[in-house]
Amino acid sequence: MGVSVPVLAARALALALAFVGSAMANDSSSELAAGGIVLVKTDAITMQREDLTLSPSEVKVRYEMRNDTGQPVTLRVAFPMPEVPSDTPAGMTTKSGAHNVAMRPPTDPDFLRFRVWADGREIKPEIEIKAQLPDGRDIAEALQAIGGPTLVLQPGIFPSPEDKPLDAAVRQKLQALGALEPLDGGEGFRLPWSVRITFHWMQTFAPGVTVVEHSYRPVIGSRFIVIEDGKIGGSGGEDPVRAFCIDAATDQSIRAANRRLKEARRPAGADAPLLMGYTLGYILQTARNWRGGAIGTFHLTLQGGPIAAEGRTVGDVRVTTLCTGLPLRRTGPQRFEATVRDYVPKEDLRILFIAE
Repeated sequence: MGVSVPVLAARALALALAFVGSAMANDSSSELAAGGIVLVKTDAITMQREDLTLSPSEVKVRYEMRNDTGQPVTLRVAFPMPEVPSDTPAGMTTKSGAHNVAMRPPTDPDFLRFRVWADGREIKPEIEIKAQLPDGRDIAEALQAIGGPTLVLQPGIFPSPEDKPLDAAVRQKLQALGALEPLDGGEGFRLPWSVRITFHWMQTFAPGVTVVEHSYRPVIGSRFIVIEDGKIGGSGGEDPVRAFCIDAATDQSIRAANRRLKEARRPAGADAPLLMGYTLGYILQTARNWRGGAIGTFHLTLQGGPIAAEGRTVGDVRVTTLCTGLPLRRTGPQRFEATVRDYVPKEDLRILFIAE
């Protein structure tokens, strides 16, 4: 489905609910995307309703969770983030060499500014950080002692020592830990651990409905959109036409945006900028783990707003497109909504926004 109107959006993460652990959904190759609220191996709680709002500056989710047991049920609720992207010398971050993720290397475990409420009361969750080496060892505590949260949250490949200055004492401790790998043919190094962060808290669900809400600052994926030999393509080795179901009308809107960008006045000799696309991923299929495997009522809203990356506004989105069977309809100049009943998700949301 392609929608060629001035719509802005961003990208999402989500929440998972479990007894002690949590079910983790697979993250995308170009977005920080995780699953929705998941209740693992219990028939005590039904997802009566989910209201999901995706916007460039904030992701908001409201759940009506119904306890039909007739007595209180206490569970551990968790928000497991996907793997924190690895650092790169360019100041952007990337995952497994895939598309850029438009964010600065994190220094704070709560870089998404995750917030949660239950029946209107804000809850301060605990934070669990794991930094796992390829051999399976969790070295988060040791890394924290060596270099604080900034070191824990910034693994990656650094071709030159200047890309990530580490003093001699820190390098020696990391080498003793097996957490610093020299690169062949130079003085560069790799910090080889992977980082996952989970926010969690204990929640008592009284008989009836408990409303759980959460919000966070989205992190958007980025890529170039190019038109070569008459065809729309892009960076990252992915065909955007197939990946985001670009139809004929959306194709024309993308071409018109590209023409406007090329024809815009700029200083003499300056190259025309490339058209940029920004991606949002949100995994819905984990909702099938709830009692009955369905969401009683699912309401989705795509709400426009400015696209921000690296702490600055990077442009306005003129086209949005995604592959979905949801009955989206425009309800405002930059707003789309869809409502479905007894919804069993068979697809995840992955949205491409084209900005000028």
